[in-house]
Amino acid sequence: MQLFKIYPNLTVIIASFFWGTYWIPLRFLNENSNNSIWPIFLSFLILSFFLIKPLLRSIKNIFYYQNYFFILGCLLASLAIVLYSESLLRGEIAKVVILFYLCPIWGTIFAKIILNHKFTISRIISIFFGIIGLGIIIKIDKGVFYPSSIVELIALAAGVTWALSLTFFSISKKTSGIEKTSITSFLIPTIYLIVSMIPGGRDFYISDKLFYFSNTYIWILLFATVWLLPSILLTYFTVEILDPGRINILLAFEVIVGIFSAAILTIEIIGIREILGAFFVISACFIDVFYKKSQTRYP
Repeated sequence: MQLFKIYPNLTVIIASFFWGTYWIPLRFLNENSNNSIWPIFLSFLILSFFLIKPLLRSIKNIFYYQNYFFILGCLLASLAIVLYSESLLRGEIAKVVILFYLCPIWGTIFAKIILNHKFTISRIISIFFGIIGLGIIIKIDKGVFYPSSIVELIALAAGVTWALSLTFFSISKKTSGIEKTSITSFLIPTIYLIVSMIPGGRDFYISDKLFYFSNTYIWILLFATVWLLPSILLTYFTVEILDPGRINILLAFEVIVGIFSAAILTIEIIGIREILGAFFVISACFIDVFYKKSQTRYP
């Protein structure tokens, strides 16, 4: 655990590989349960049970230290993860991942509004590149100037809530990665049930297959322990050390992993639109880092 904290940049990149392939067990469980919510819900629930001990400690600390920005950050992070999951189930992997990773743009705006950070030249250019990437994905060249589908709205909302959660974490009293993970995991199952009520989402019926042991149960356990737990925990480890902007920038590696894995494992067509959109969004993520390095090197 300490090793991950010593190398936070590498830790975020490792987390990106888990997030980038997150859609694989998610879609498998959905497709093999006839669109029922319960297998995925069970994965979320199992994760919260694994963390019951740190959860009780975290709840005690929240009220003892009146760390309300922390609970707000966890609530928004839980909502972001659920919205991201829902958009991955409904839409094309490449489009969803690109739209979600506009979150550094929203993070910059929230940092200005909430944290009173200044808009630097690099941040302005970054926002501009992000807007170009958004325009390409929503097909502004065809006269569409705003998200036109429920999937696009959900993916964008996931990025906005994730950026806002990191902003609140940065102004909350210091907490550990395991505390953040335990509270977030506790909130996710309930939020997932609520979000599933959005028209066109999961079904609430309980299939007969759910009561018979099959490889679905293995995937439920794998999703909880191999994907969910490392993805959330490794990301939260770095929240203790890195600023929200840097975390979002490094997590942009998920765009590459997500698009590459979707191109190999699905029949989705990764065309020039998706490639250009990804290029501008990833560029928006990295501009600020390279600009700061050049400023440091050549004062």
